[in-house]
Amino acid sequence: MALAAVAAFAGAAVQSATGFGFALVLSPALFAVMAPVEAVTALLVLGVALNMLVLFEGGRPEHVDWRALAPMFAAALPGLAVGAVALTQLSKEVLQVAVGVAVIAAAGWQLRQRRGARRRRLGRAAGLAAGFASGALTTSISVSGPPLVLWLEAHGVRPEEFRASLAASFLGLNLTGGVILLAAEGGAAFDAGAVAILLALVVAGYALGAVAFRRLDRERFFNLVLVLVVLTGAASVVAGLA
Repeated sequence: MALAAVAAFAGAAVQSATGFGFALVLSPALFAVMAPVEAVTALLVLGVALNMLVLFEGGRPEHVDWRALAPMFAAALPGLAVGAVALTQLSKEVLQVAVGVAVIAAAGWQLRQRRGARRRRLGRAAGLAAGFASGALTTSISVSGPPLVLWLEAHGVRPEEFRASLAASFLGLNLTGGVILLAAEGGAAFDAGAVAILLALVVAGYALGAVAFRRLDRERFFNLVLVLVVLTGAASVVAGLA
C-alpha cells in the first residue's frame, strides 16, 4: 500500500500541474494491491475529488470553455458504451497496443503542427471525435486523457483554460463511470478505508502541483503536456506487449 500512497501523491501533483496524468501514475500501483474493480472504483472516486479541487480552485470554474465541452461530453456518452463492448470483444492487450501507437502518432503530428509556420485549428468534428474516443477509452483501458489533451492543445487554448477544461471533462467522465460501476458491483467495488487514506495524499499532491502550475510559462507547460502524452502512449504499448 505504500507504493499506492506515493503514486497517489505524485499522480495528483502531476495532474494538478499539467491537467492530466493522475490515472497514468496511480493505476499500476492500485492494480498491484487491489482487485481490478476496487482499483478502478478508487481511481474514479479519487479522480472526482482531484478534479473538483482543480476546477473550483478560484472559487468557481471561470476558465472552462463550457460551449466546447458540452458536445464533447455528449459524444463521450456513446463512447462509454462502445468501449465496454470493445472490451468484451477484443483483448485488453490488443487495445492497449493499438491505443498506445495511435497516441504516440497523434502526439508526433501535434508536435509537427506546433513547429510549422502556420498553426491549423481543428474544427467541431475533431472535438466530437475526441470526446467519443475519450469515452471509449474510459471503459476499455481507463486511459481517457490523450484525445482530449491533443484536441485542446491543437485548439490553441491558454494553459488556464486547458487545465480547467480537462478537469471538467474528467469530472464528468469519472462521475458517470463511478455511478455505473457502483450500480453494477455495489459496495464490494469500494474500499472506503483505503480511499480515505489516499484522498489525504491526493489533496497534498494537488497543492504541490498548483504551485508548480503557476510557475510554468506557456511554452514549457505545453512541452511538458506533450511529453506526458507520449509517455502515456508508450506505457500503454509496453503494458499491452507485456
